[in-house]
Amino acid sequence: MPASLTITKEKIVKKAVVIINKKGWSAINARDLAKELKISTKPLYRLYQNMDEIKNDIYKEIYRQYDEFITSRVDNKKALVTLCVAYVEFAKYYKNLFNSLFLSNNLHWQSIDDVLNEKWNQGAIINLVNKEGLSFDEAKELFMHLWLYSHGLATLISTNEIDIDDKEIIVRIVKIYKTLEK
Repeated sequence: MPASLTITKEKIVKKAVVIINKKGWSAINARDLAKELKISTKPLYRLYQNMDEIKNDIYKEIYRQYDEFITSRVDNKKALVTLCVAYVEFAKYYKNLFNSLFLSNNLHWQSIDDVLNEKWNQGAIINLVNKEGLSFDEAKELFMHLWLYSHGLATLISTNEIDIDDKEIIVRIVKIYKTLEK
């Protein structure tokens, strides 16, 4: 008798993230996910009520991985620049995960204020106030402009419109930062 395979939510989600990283968010469905896990779809639905619940956990895992990636790269001495560089690097190294987070309406942002209020971004804004002596409004304005530039660069990279190396990413973001901070 073959050993029984214990399927868990964690295994399902981890496999789904691997699939998304290779093929994109649209590649996730119950049948293909079960096939990759070498199970039928029944175990998926013993653990989850529907595919939306699975996708919700997948999204949370991608968000967690993004947060871990960013946190490992942000230097509090220059939080805004390193945050923006890390954001673009995530788009470069994890194109489909980036697209799943930022180009698929999964964050449900409706305005620039929604972007500014994200926990990742608030830390960089406060850092500008504390380290650069900017008012909160000045820091938000600087952040907004540099993030919009970085998001454009990240989007071009993640959609394979351009390909630039890590050094050029840093040079471009530092250059626009210096231009904006004047």
